[in-house]
Amino acid sequence: MRLKNKVAVITGAGRGIGRSIALAFAGEGADVVLAARSREQLQKVAREVEERGVRALAVPCDVSSNKAVEAFADTVRGEFDHVDILVNNAGISKRSKFLEYDDETWLEVIRVNLFGAYLSSKAFLPMIQEVGEGRIIFIASTAAKTPVPFNTAYSASKHGLLGLSKSLASEVALSGYPRITVNAICPFFVKTDMFTGPEGYVAQMSKNKGVRKDEIIRKAVGRSLQQRVLDPEEIAGLALYLASEEARGVTGQAINVCGGWVFH
Repeated sequence: MRLKNKVAVITGAGRGIGRSIALAFAGEGADVVLAARSREQLQKVAREVEERGVRALAVPCDVSSNKAVEAFADTVRGEFDHVDILVNNAGISKRSKFLEYDDETWLEVIRVNLFGAYLSSKAFLPMIQEVGEGRIIFIASTAAKTPVPFNTAYSASKHGLLGLSKSLASEVALSGYPRITVNAICPFFVKTDMFTGPEGYVAQMSKNKGVRKDEIIRKAVGRSLQQRVLDPEEIAGLALYLASEEARGVTGQAINVCGGWVFH
């Protein structure tokens, strides 16, 4: 029960990596606040969290909206007397050739992936500071460390997340809160809707290139040493470590979970 009596806020918690992190945290004793756009998905995850004997609070929220995030934070403050952990996981990906991007689509990716993480961090950092110690974790991507052609919006947003996380780690510590750590996790391809869903990477690339989906998957995973797609639980395991007391000396880091794809 490494997170007993802790309160964790997780964005993008309705499915995939966010859901796995929520269940991992709940399994270690944390009460979990779940945020995502889909109320139905959130309620399902909330029930799974509560089955582990802890409290779940599901709050539909568009993290790219200032007002929505402010209302979300007010709701959490009204339900809990403290927040210890924030996981910025909400994210989208919309692939296109650079010159064919619709400007609003490009900006939508930036608003959700980067601006949303900024808004959530700004809203919940004061609550974590009231405790005096805690964790902020950004779910970035190997796209934050290596080129991603035909997906510049996503790549730019994830590169931005690393800059945000490292700068925030420094600023928080230098502002008198050295026990608040800020880190990023950089996964490779993970078994989620973003990879294999109807609008995910495989479907988009298959359509754009006119190549079968199984061939897209084979080429994608062939880039890593392990040549496989990761499970969401693998990302959750690292998030759990970073949220725990064992990781109290880890801050300002961007840690890869990639099966041997990125080496920096």
